[in-house]
This record gives sequence, C-alpha cells and structure tokens, in this order.
Amino acid sequence: MYELPATSPRAVLFLAHGCQHSATDFWAPTSAAPQCLGLPEEVRIVKAALRAGFAVIAISSQDRLISRCWDIDTDGPIVQKALTAFRERHNLAALPLVALGASSGGAFVLLLAGTVRFRAVISQIMAVPPPMLPEPMPPTLFVHMPRDQRTASMVNKCVRKLRNSSGAAAGSDQLEVRAQKPTAAFFTERIEGLTLSTATEIHEALRRHKLLDADGYLATDPRGSPWRAAIRAAPGLAEKLPGPGGGAKADSLLPDASAVAEALNVAWAAHEIVSDGIDVMLQFALNGSLKGGAGAGGLVEGARRSLRAQHELRR
Repeated sequence: MYELPATSPRAVLFLAHGCQHSATDFWAPTSAAPQCLGLPEEVRIVKAALRAGFAVIAISSQDRLISRCWDIDTDGPIVQKALTAFRERHNLAALPLVALGASSGGAFVLLLAGTVRFRAVISQIMAVPPPMLPEPMPPTLFVHMPRDQRTASMVNKCVRKLRNSSGAAAGSDQLEVRAQKPTAAFFTERIEGLTLSTATEIHEALRRHKLLDADGYLATDPRGSPWRAAIRAAPGLAEKLPGPGGGAKADSLLPDASAVAEALNVAWAAHEIVSDGIDVMLQFALNGSLKGGAGAGGLVEGARRSLRAQHELRR
C-alpha cells in the first residue's frame, strides 16, 4: 500500500507494522481498498507524513497465517526489492529513504538498516540487544513507553552505543510517551467518526466499572481488564462505536482490530504504536536526511516538552 503527498515529495517513509497487523491497517477502507482497516494511530501517522511531504509506503510481512511478525531473513530481501521498485517507479530514488516500525516492525527496521541505506530510522516500542545493531547505523530515534521497563532499559543501552559511535548514528536519541487519561476528548481526538457524547459514554462506562484510578488514569492494563464488558453493559453504547477509519460497521472491540482497544493501549502506555509526537519524529527523520537545520537532540528535547504539555492539557 502507498500514498503520495499532494505536493512534490521530499522523502520516502517506509512503515513496518507490528505482530498481528498488516500494511492495510494504515489506511481507512474505501471502495477502491475495502480490505483496509484504518486503525487510528496508524492513520494519524500516515496523515502527518503526507502533510510533511513524505511519500508513504507500507508493506505486510510474509507471515500472514500465524503471528504476522517480521523475519529479517525472509522479509528483508523482499522489502528491499519492493522499496527499490517503488522508488524507481515513482521517480523517488534520489530522495531520502527513512523507516518507522513498531514492535516487531521496530526490530525489523533496525536490522534492515544493515542492508538498506536509510537516512534515518524510527523504532517504536522496541529495541534490540546492542550487539545486533548493524554498523554503521543511520540516526536512530527510539520512541518507547517507559512503563515497559525491559524495553526502556534496552533502549538506553542502544542509544548509549549509537551515541558513542562515529558518524551519523551519534545523533541518535529517545522519546518517551507516558500514560494519558482516557477522557472523552482523548477518544474523539483519535477515533474518526466518534461523537463527543459517545466518547463521554465510554469514559463513564470505564468510571462506573472502576477501571479508572483516583486520578482518572486506567487502573490496569486494558489488554487484561474487563473494559469490553463495561462497554457492552452500557445500553446501546457498543452499537454506536464507529469502526476503525470511521467505517459504517460498528467497532468489533477485538484485539488488534478495534479503534477503542488501540486508544486504551495508548492511554495505558506500555506497548502500542503511537502517533503522539509524530511531527517531531518526522522532523528528526528529515534532519537526519538533509544537511543543515537544528540538531536532532534539540528536536527531541522540543518533543519532550511538547508531549508533556499535551498530557497536561488533557488532564
């Protein structure tokens, strides 16, 4: 799947999904592409990239039957050929090529940098043992959720190694995304087609079933909490939830296929693809690709301030 920006492209962005996901998650369903799912974080990433002038291409892993995770040996050569063909077909070969992957996709783009000449790599919610990082690496930004302490520790080790290296990788950095309150505004900002009144009902259902703590944050990991039962217990609420991408079908509430499920995972902030800070991620990618401009560290520090401000406003 791919989409070109309305203006002349300034770079090419390759997107790598996580396990149990597909390239079709990044676009809303249309009559021309009814197979698309259009999960909210993925769609927001694509829209931001298009606004920033990126040509966007997403590719699905070869494993479509079991985990849908990436395998560098199987998928690496296929993706490399696909990216080359895409760039040549659309006269984009001279533009910077950058990659953003989440979870399994994050590990994949880190390892793929050993054979594909990326100008920058963004790995969300994933790091690899530092000895596995190819050499040389491009500027690399790790976007992670510090509630996942194991990944946070590995990110710190990777960033330390990259910063101590010579060349472009020395500009590598990390960006933390923390827990947010699942308010009505939080849901409407993310889920296309969701009305404020319905979003308020979601919040009230969570509160009524004691799924929020005293400060208004999720009390437990939504991947194991009974939030679906809370929504179904509210008369008519489940039927009013729009499907991902604002589709006519109601939200299935299924893992890896539900807009509400994905939003709650972002609110909990342990392990989920995330669009928060995407503009700065893209700036980082361009800064690592183009000469001049502010240093990557300055961009990331600005992102930290911006994310803190966003989280404060949502309280």
